[in-house]
Amino acid sequence: MAAFLVILLLVCVYGMKICTLREFNTGYLSKNNTTAVKGIFVFLVFMSHFIQYYPVSDAYDTPYKAVRLFLGQLVVVMFLFYSGYGIYESVKKKGSGYIKSFPVNRFLKTLLHLDIAVLLFVVRNLIMDKPMKLANVLWSFIGWKNIGNSNWFMFTILILYFAVYLSFLIFKKKNIWALALTTVLTIAYVVIMANVAKVANYWYNTALCLPLGMWYSFLKDKIEAGVMKNNIIYHITLAVTFGLFMLAHYNKRPLTVYIIWTLLFCLVVVFVTMKVSFGNKALYWLGNHVFSVYILQRLPMSVFCEIEPIASNRYIFFILSFGVTVILAELFDRSMAALDKVLFTKKIKK
Repeated sequence: MAAFLVILLLVCVYGMKICTLREFNTGYLSKNNTTAVKGIFVFLVFMSHFIQYYPVSDAYDTPYKAVRLFLGQLVVVMFLFYSGYGIYESVKKKGSGYIKSFPVNRFLKTLLHLDIAVLLFVVRNLIMDKPMKLANVLWSFIGWKNIGNSNWFMFTILILYFAVYLSFLIFKKKNIWALALTTVLTIAYVVIMANVAKVANYWYNTALCLPLGMWYSFLKDKIEAGVMKNNIIYHITLAVTFGLFMLAHYNKRPLTVYIIWTLLFCLVVVFVTMKVSFGNKALYWLGNHVFSVYILQRLPMSVFCEIEPIASNRYIFFILSFGVTVILAELFDRSMAALDKVLFTKKIKK
């Protein structure tokens, strides 16, 4: 796995640009930059899921095990942060029209794509004669259960989308109150999932990164005016944020500290990208296909883990799984784009 980690590092370095002392990357939250960052993390997610099918064990895996142990759930937080940021940026630009379109263009579209992906897993299970409980199949269509697919992130994002819509529906143009209610509802989700549903903590311990992204968009001008005023202030801000992140890292057992740890990581990444930009065709492709890569990667993994000699050679297993995932993701997204044109073509009015 260390070899694939090195490959990822080389891919990140290719096309990377570092600003001079007097310059800042003003496009640090542009579509291109955030897409590239998401590309980095979705590859880390792929690696994390891969070792569930091929457990790492020898000395060559030690570097990756250390990185994975350190990052934990941090591999998904930027997806939530950028989603929240993008939502509020759209609210600012498109107003109430965007909120009115939210149930269809965000919630239903995401749910439809999830359901079609789940159907692919149903087909795989039927072909491979894997038993499925009807209840699990039905619950998997909203992400509550799974039939071999990844599911918790999809369930969480759908709940958070609903929280956002409800908040802005109640407070309409009172954006700060809508943001506050979104945050409160997200905290309520965390409390319910932890104490009532009692699911594994990864279902909820990163959820607040989405409202953080919305708050960042709301305060963006003030943050930039302060942090990007000069290099001294920038580096002090980055150092303090990173110091607090590391302090939380070594004391993150309590849920509240773990959540703070995830939020601080989002800010560290954001502040780093104020000076460092990433971008090349590989990262852009991965970042533009985050959903399909995330939701479909277990299809080839679950098949190849039962085929010899593929299953016994990690490099062949990894390369074939990744290659097939890329093909499936490309075909899936092209199909969904065509379907979306038919079902979701209504323009948003302000």
